[in-house]
Amino acid sequence: MAAATGDPGLSKLQFAPFSSALDVGFWHELTQKKLNEYRLDEAPKDIKGYYYNGDSAGLPARLTLEFSAFDMSAPTPARCCPAIGTLYN
Repeated sequence: MAAATGDPGLSKLQFAPFSSALDVGFWHELTQKKLNEYRLDEAPKDIKGYYYNGDSAGLPARLTLEFSAFDMSAPTPARCCPAIGTLYN
């Protein structure tokens, strides 16, 4: 309510774009899956990453994909939010 009255002490909610962090383990796991499991299959695959916004002020929020991205039942690290997506390879 204070924002509607123009209170200068309150800042506006703003959109902050993600900064991607593709772990080396993600690329290794993708290579193994492509060679041994997916082969020529180009169907979309479900993947799971996580989002973290607890870095120092001024740093963008990170969306991380690591080796466990292909395991939808893998636990999400503490203080992170899961990010479910689709891989088109």
